[in-house]
Amino acid sequence: MIELDSLNKSFDGVQAVRELNLEIHRGEFLCLLGPSGCGKSTTLRMIAGFIQPDSGRIRIDGADVSGYGPDARPTAMVFQDYAIFPHLSVAENIEFGLKAQRVGKAERASRVPEVLDLVGLGGLGARRPGELSGGQQQRVAVARALAIRPSVLLMDEPLSNLDAKTRIHLRTQLRDIQRDTGTTIVYVTHDQEEALALGDRIAVMKDGSLEQLGSGRDIYRSPGTGYVADFVGVTNWLAAELVAESSGGWELAAGGSSFRATPGVRDRSVVTAGVVDVSLRPEDVRLAPDGGADGAGPGDTTGDQVLRGVVRDEQFLGPMVRTFVQVGEDVLMVHSAHGGWAAGASVRLLFSSDDARAYPRGEQEWRPPSGDRTPATAAAR
Repeated sequence: MIELDSLNKSFDGVQAVRELNLEIHRGEFLCLLGPSGCGKSTTLRMIAGFIQPDSGRIRIDGADVSGYGPDARPTAMVFQDYAIFPHLSVAENIEFGLKAQRVGKAERASRVPEVLDLVGLGGLGARRPGELSGGQQQRVAVARALAIRPSVLLMDEPLSNLDAKTRIHLRTQLRDIQRDTGTTIVYVTHDQEEALALGDRIAVMKDGSLEQLGSGRDIYRSPGTGYVADFVGVTNWLAAELVAESSGGWELAAGGSSFRATPGVRDRSVVTAGVVDVSLRPEDVRLAPDGGADGAGPGDTTGDQVLRGVVRDEQFLGPMVRTFVQVGEDVLMVHSAHGGWAAGASVRLLFSSDDARAYPRGEQEWRPPSGDRTPATAAAR
């Protein structure tokens, strides 16, 4: 449906997008995910035609649209700030694009209530935007875009100005609308949970380039780089020494314990000085009492990898308890339903080698400085 071929774009000598290649399928909900300044909004605006690439090609339905403006592309844009006209009614806002397309009055009269029902605003056509909540105004913006029946709907962080509960409700509705209409949607966000909830696939961007492309499950469970592991979701980072390679993964040592982890890279030569960073999701770790040097203690599961540590603190977070455990110089977080560990308790951290992924040192964006690996620092992460 959409092909981005070696796109490049710079602003004042700073390259915002570099050699970007991406194919977006017809009827797909694709999320462009990344931190501020990674190039995701610039990419979206180049697809829309608001920005022209310095080089490269944009094809929609096989047609090269690289040199055309927004009015000559089969796309519609939904902005972060709604951009609806305050002096027009809801129905008049939705009609605006239809009038620009010179759609007849009878057709407009049927399409407006149709899209209002689609976004859950049936019967509100006569209201002014000032009489609506923020979530309702955003739905008006979506309805206006859908009314012109675009082949591609482009959305630039459209839910970021809304409260948490409204965001959750609207993203569920957006997913339903996309399934009902079959519209191809390209959606920009920096919110990992939003991308995981909405996207058929997620394109993680870094410094203007595509870092990883895949389903939300693949991105989260099998991150291709330390950057992706660090950015998508919450993870622990454990400094470890690469001892040996085996068919079961890499043999590592950390905090006085030996364990296996899955390599996050194919080429071992990128690991320098035998030191790696291990990503371990808090929900993939279970805690059990430590039986001491000569005994594993209760709670073992065959095949589990083991680290030993000391409980530093616990935080009750409603649906889960976050336990902080000191392992060597690092403090790891463990998420569980109940917790109940006393500070100072000696514990074993049990996990699978498939859930521990080792990357070259320094690939992730964030790591606390040596000597400052405290529960407060970990919680801030």
